[in-house]
Order: sequence, then structure tokens, then C-alpha cells
Amino acid sequence: MIEAVTFDWWFTIVNLPMPFSEYAPWARKVRIDGLQEVLTASGWKVETDRLSEAYDLFARQVEDAWSKNIDLSGEEQVALFLQFAKLKKISDRDLLRKLQEPFGRVLYERPPILNDGIKDCLKQVKEDGYRVALISNTGRSWGRYLRDVQKKFGIFDFFDVLTFSDEIGIRKPNPAIFTNTLKKLKVSPELSVHIGDDVDTDITGAKSVGMKAIWYNAGIWPDTKCDNADGEINHFKDLPEKIKRL
Repeated sequence: MIEAVTFDWWFTIVNLPMPFSEYAPWARKVRIDGLQEVLTASGWKVETDRLSEAYDLFARQVEDAWSKNIDLSGEEQVALFLQFAKLKKISDRDLLRKLQEPFGRVLYERPPILNDGIKDCLKQVKEDGYRVALISNTGRSWGRYLRDVQKKFGIFDFFDVLTFSDEIGIRKPNPAIFTNTLKKLKVSPELSVHIGDDVDTDITGAKSVGMKAIWYNAGIWPDTKCDNADGEINHFKDLPEKIKRL
């Protein structure tokens, strides 16, 4: 009998507002322009080329950490960017806080799009009496900003626990990100199910700790197969009944 349901965020609950090939360069520009705007307003004049180079070096180092299932907090990411921009001597706390804002600006200017049926699904799952949690690899879109997006969408209150990789320091499929969430839910792995789109980080990651897992196959990953899930859905209208059958 399932007692808790956990969800992935990116490409499961939401999708990007545009193709990734367009979104990635747009988001990069928004962040670099925003960082320069904050620095200039505070009296730090730095050439755009220098900031662009620093951003790319910072991004590569963050992505290297991700490859090891490690994540950095927002503060750590900004500190890393400033290091590559040769601005380590900036210590003003108010300025450091303002330098985090361009990372959230991406989500505010072009918010992600809720996948079809997910809001009704979350409402139904909650009404069915399950404990509900989110387990998200956040990348450069941090949990503090994703909470704002969830509130705007009207889905924030459906979750009993929110686990964001930048806040916990580890990423899926690291087993600890699942077990830490279940501990907060006070539910054992065998009585829990995780729903996600990524076969490796979501399905294999959840199964590795003893959870059940349902693959959300929306056709995002062409030619991908998932042989180790306990179920598969193509639309969230089917999820509540699928959970009841586990």
C-alpha cells in the first residue's frame, strides 16, 4: 500500500518555455546581463567579455560537480563566478545577495510551463491521502526561486516536503537525496513511489533505495526505453489510478 508519492520537477511537472537549444543561450545572456547590471549599479565596472568568460568557466565547473552528483548552493555558485571574474574581493553582503538575483530572473521573465494535467493530478493525489514531495535537481535555477514559481502556479501547498539539490548539496541519482526526503516524510522506501521522466536519475535512482518508480514518458527523450520501472504513463490523468494498483 503506497503512502507517499514523490515527483521530479524539470520535464515532469514542468517543461521549458521554449526549445532547449534556444533556452540555454537566452538564459545565459539574461544572467550575464543581470550580473553586469548589478555590478555597474554598485560601482564595479567590468567588461562584458570578462563576465562572459567568467560565466562559462563557472558553468563548466558547476557542471563538473553535477557529473559527480554534487550540487553547489546559490551562494557558492556566485562565489565561484566572482572568482573567475577576478572579483573575489567583493565582500559586501548586500551586493552578494543582489548578485544572486539574475539567476532567479530567468524563471521570472520566462517561467516554465506546467505539463498537461499535472495540477489536477497533484490535487487528486493529495486528496487521496498520500504524503507528497518534490525531489529536484535544480541546476542554476535554485530552490528559493522555484518556490516562487510553484506559488504562482498554485501548486506549492500540495507538497509536504520540497527537496532541492542546491539546498542539500547532492543530486539525483545519489541515493541520499531520496532517503533524506523519505525521512522527512516519515515513510519507508517500500511504501513510496517516485515519478519522473529521466530513466537514470529518477527511475534507477529511486529503485536503488527500494522505492517503486513510475516513468513519465512524454516523448521528450526519443528512442529511450525504461525496463525497470513499476509503471509508465504518458499523461498525468492516468497517474492516480496507476498508484492505487501498486
